[in-house]
Amino acid sequence: MGKLTYLRPHRGDIKPVLLLLTSHRLDCFLICTRCLERYTDLDRLKHIYVVANALGPEHRVLAKRFVARHKNATLVERGPRGLVPAVLAVQNEILAAHMDDVIIKLDEDLFVTPHWLEHLIDGYCDHAERPDVPLVMPLVPISPPGRHVLNRFLRISYPSERAMYGGPPIEENWVYHRWMWEKLLHENLAEVYLHDLQPKYGYTGYLTINCVIFDQRIMRLVLPFPTNRVAGQTSSDEKAINLALSSFKMKVAVLGRSIAHHYSFSKCEDYLRSHVPLDEVWRYMQGASAKPAAARQCRVPSGPSELTLLRVGG
Repeated sequence: MGKLTYLRPHRGDIKPVLLLLTSHRLDCFLICTRCLERYTDLDRLKHIYVVANALGPEHRVLAKRFVARHKNATLVERGPRGLVPAVLAVQNEILAAHMDDVIIKLDEDLFVTPHWLEHLIDGYCDHAERPDVPLVMPLVPISPPGRHVLNRFLRISYPSERAMYGGPPIEENWVYHRWMWEKLLHENLAEVYLHDLQPKYGYTGYLTINCVIFDQRIMRLVLPFPTNRVAGQTSSDEKAINLALSSFKMKVAVLGRSIAHHYSFSKCEDYLRSHVPLDEVWRYMQGASAKPAAARQCRVPSGPSELTLLRVGG
């Protein structure tokens, strides 16, 4: 009998399923979708699910228009407002139906940059056969993993401003939010960082789930997400995944050469809106740059025009 040979599909053969979650940040959703359309060949995605949680009328219209522009997109509306039970229940349904696919999860306040998809798939390919690294995310400056990977660069580049990027946890650190965005907008921090050949990956034992690629290696450990309070506490997909990472001693790979931008954690949003308006962020995102990912082979594991922001909220 002849020997079985498994072909190694090209990176371009991987067609992820995209889950885009949106709820109340209409202006963020506009920038998010415009960046997606500007910097992504969306036909490369197997399917796009826009998971819409209790949208307002204007927000719903814009979500429907985005879906109508893309034949591989579906709008899934679910209420009431909140992760539990609505959003987690929808994610359970979608992920169970795509257990054998590669998944990208994206939040409405995450803005992608050129070649983001190629870099993310490239990172997935590099770790597809590693059970200890089941998730890959871009470098997101306003996130704990992103801050961890940037640590050495920040200490070398801004030694006299250490108080600006230290301090409280990033989720509630409004000083870091404002400082980082001002460095990005006015001092080209991202371009300066990418100009030098940075390590391809950093690794952390935790993640923020606003932009991440994964497959059944993590899904089989965490699904279904709880749709009721656990011990009186509201759960989330992020908590469930971080618990699994800790329990099974696994890591998240953070891309060292591809940056995506998270606008704000909720506790800092009102302050940030008054100091770094989203109009400025959109102008910056239109000129975003990134290095293309090199073409490579990947083995997939087998088995089980100008945007005018609507002035809403904030």
